[in-house]
Amino acid sequence: HAVCFAAGLATKGIIPVVPIYSSFYQRAYDQIIHDVCMQNLGVVMCSDRAGIVGPDGETHQGILDLSFTNIIPNLTVMSPKDFLELEQMLEFAVDLKSPVFIRYPRGKEEISYELKNPIELGKAEILETGEDLTIIAIGKMVARATKIADILKNENTSVEVINARFLKPIDEKTIIESIKKTKNVITIEDNIINGGLGSVVKNLIIDSSLNNIKIKAFGYPDEYIKHGSVDEIEKEYGLDINSIVSYIKEKNEQTRYSKIL
Repeated sequence: HAVCFAAGLATKGIIPVVPIYSSFYQRAYDQIIHDVCMQNLGVVMCSDRAGIVGPDGETHQGILDLSFTNIIPNLTVMSPKDFLELEQMLEFAVDLKSPVFIRYPRGKEEISYELKNPIELGKAEILETGEDLTIIAIGKMVARATKIADILKNENTSVEVINARFLKPIDEKTIIESIKKTKNVITIEDNIINGGLGSVVKNLIIDSSLNNIKIKAFGYPDEYIKHGSVDEIEKEYGLDINSIVSYIKEKNEQTRYSKIL
């Protein structure tokens, strides 16, 4: 009802902002498609508690929203790396006057970034430049990517960190240029891999006919994630910093830094 009502408001020139749990947005999927996006109305949909929710339990895990929104026409899909970028995205979304879906996690920000590039439609943000490995992350996982890059500097591995900002439209130009340079790419998302950032980047590589690219997508598999704390679940599924760094170091050792992944 809230999403359908927001669509009605938007037909009269009001710009509604609709914050709902990620897991509950699943229940309004038809309204997102039929009432908001098919009519291309300026409704800002905010997906709260995206990703793993910890004590809220298995039924509330918000790991599907990037995937189920990515396929809807007319919809812009974004996720901020920190609180200030969330503010920027909200202002951008209100000004866009078309359907927008912004997803953000439960809890605090891991890093508060000083660099605040303005939000541009479909434009990613390069936070670190590097030559050996490209890490593309979205939302809260951007902070993780930054920390991993800092650790790998001590391993003589030069990492380019890209804050995707948008899943849809994805910044094809920035991402492809980086992958062409490094030939090695990791994606990190707190969403299922199928249909999310990992899938989008893999499709970009195929569609761009890039050869000899090594890619590893970090995210959740095609299964329901059971109850547990955020730290416990991320460690179990290899999404914590130590697990990702260990994977990269292992590949480094196997290839002697010739090709990381």
